[in-house]
Amino acid sequence: MSGQSITDRVMAAKHSLAGQGLAKSVHKATTEEIMGPKKKHLDYLIQCTNEPNVSIPQLANLLIERTQHVSWVVVFKSLISLHHLMNYGNERFSQYLASNNCTLNLGSFLDKTGVQGYDMSTYIRRYAKYLNEKAYSYRHMAFDFCKVKRG
Repeated sequence: MSGQSITDRVMAAKHSLAGQGLAKSVHKATTEEIMGPKKKHLDYLIQCTNEPNVSIPQLANLLIERTQHVSWVVVFKSLISLHHLMNYGNERFSQYLASNNCTLNLGSFLDKTGVQGYDMSTYIRRYAKYLNEKAYSYRHMAFDFCKVKRG
């Protein structure tokens, strides 16, 4: 049996019934299960960034919305997914995050549900700050230095 919570399963079913494939994939990549986002979900999201009929703003906004969740696991997975798409997704994704001043407002994030939540909150705030700086530098330089081939 999967480690997904009942809430995660209900939300995935809701998105399936509503025909919201992109929302379902974002939700499945950012479940409350304590493990990294599944590769198949990240690969699908990367594929979506390359599709002309997929709305990059909608994809980015769905992930940014997930960063407002109360669970540190969901927020952390959302940040990991955003970072993964910035690094491996289509350039349009990074351009959108940079051009529309999409900031991750997690400076006061604190998960009070348990000791682990308190401990991870510091790392989540730092990670969000890093991603904000990455988007900010892309906005000013119009280039992602992390994508430069070394050697």
